[in-house]
Amino acid sequence: MPKPALAILTLALVLTGPAFADETTLAAGAGFRRPLSELAQVYSAQSGHDILQIYGHVGQVLAQARESDEIALVCGDKAVMANAEGIEFDRWIPLGTGKLVVAFRKGVALEGARDVADPALQRIGIPDQAAAIYGRAGRQFLERSGLAGAVEDRLVPVATVPQVTSYVASGEVDAGFVNATDAIGAGDGIGGFVAVPADLYDPVEVACGIRADAGGDALAGFTAYLETPQARTILDRYGL
Repeated sequence: MPKPALAILTLALVLTGPAFADETTLAAGAGFRRPLSELAQVYSAQSGHDILQIYGHVGQVLAQARESDEIALVCGDKAVMANAEGIEFDRWIPLGTGKLVVAFRKGVALEGARDVADPALQRIGIPDQAAAIYGRAGRQFLERSGLAGAVEDRLVPVATVPQVTSYVASGEVDAGFVNATDAIGAGDGIGGFVAVPADLYDPVEVACGIRADAGGDALAGFTAYLETPQARTILDRYGL
């Protein structure tokens, strides 16, 4: 092949290769890391676009989103995000309904959520009851079921759902309030989990909010992917 032709071919490969792959950034509460990271990984493998991800305490996530225009979408409790000051969302993509569960360590067996009142459970983990979605839901369950007084002295407050799950898996606590998504993701690392009756805590509508003025091929492609049957299958598997 003549050298000029080879040079043109090389330039074409560079211009169409990974250097021109688009990227976007999502931020979400730590309790939704497992399904969102899988969705991002599958989409990236199919599209070549990069989905950068930030997870943490919901307050920290929203604060970071206020400070950075690079965060294009924020995922979590729609009610919390919709009322967040200093952040404007252009539209919403529903992911499902969040479900509160009580996860328990190996060696413990609970038949129902009300079993948290059993004195044999000496330490019960709960996420931030003021800001974390499932911390608030856990508190609502305890108050509405009349069990708050029986377990108050045994509650172990932590910042996020994954921390509670980690404590359950390590045996640091006997049980803990988490979302079904994280409990399912923990697999055989925990003893199991039981659902909390949905009428004993406020509904949790999980969604991704698209920031106003955010754009790009990666964002458009990923948000479209979130509404596909393939994405729905992944979300269903994580209890959403």
